[in-house]
Amino acid sequence: MAEGKNRISTGIFGLDEITSGGIPLGNQVLIAGDAGTGKTLLSFEILYRNAKINIPCTFITLEERRDSLLENIKSAFPYFDDMEELLESKLIILEERETINAMNSSENWQVFIASINKTLQSNKSKILVIDSITTLRALAPNDRVFTRSVDYMIENFRNLGINTIVTLETAWPLGKTTAGLYGTYMFDGIIKMHEVDVSGSSQYLIKIMKMRQSDHVKASMPYEITSKGLNVFK
Repeated sequence: MAEGKNRISTGIFGLDEITSGGIPLGNQVLIAGDAGTGKTLLSFEILYRNAKINIPCTFITLEERRDSLLENIKSAFPYFDDMEELLESKLIILEERETINAMNSSENWQVFIASINKTLQSNKSKILVIDSITTLRALAPNDRVFTRSVDYMIENFRNLGINTIVTLETAWPLGKTTAGLYGTYMFDGIIKMHEVDVSGSSQYLIKIMKMRQSDHVKASMPYEITSKGLNVFK
């Protein structure tokens, strides 16, 4: 696992293989999926694996309290026993953000994004997770404002040269509108996570819907969430 010439490894078993080596540098990626499919855990593990090789990262939670999120991650991944060290060294910055007034006006939204930029600069982050933008749709007056706001946010991080991962709760399959977004054109990559019933048992599937600059696997692949992290099976 390393930051290569053209991409950043996810460090997740099987995921680098189906993404043709990881996420291309500068890519903005949407992880969309059903509730409970592991979107938060997947995005956090990508940060964790990169922080372990001294790539600074930031995780911004818009839905959970910081301490609650941290406890949930520790419970899911008990083998990540050096997490506190990574947080103390600022290789991972984990912060919560209040969103109640963020979308009241374009000026408020710009201030909200600027505050995240300041955090990114504090440890020179190369990877950012926003978890999740679902809560922002409830605050936006309509889908058009929501889409425009997300577009502005993503373009801002793109201009900073940050690899951004954004999570969004949405149903399968993806339709013409995705949980309030008129389009997903602003994202270079889309990863879909969903749960299906197979002979009476639940199975998790992951699919790379698109990943620019990658010859990625196009089929849905099974995955599991273990105490040591996610495993994707090709």
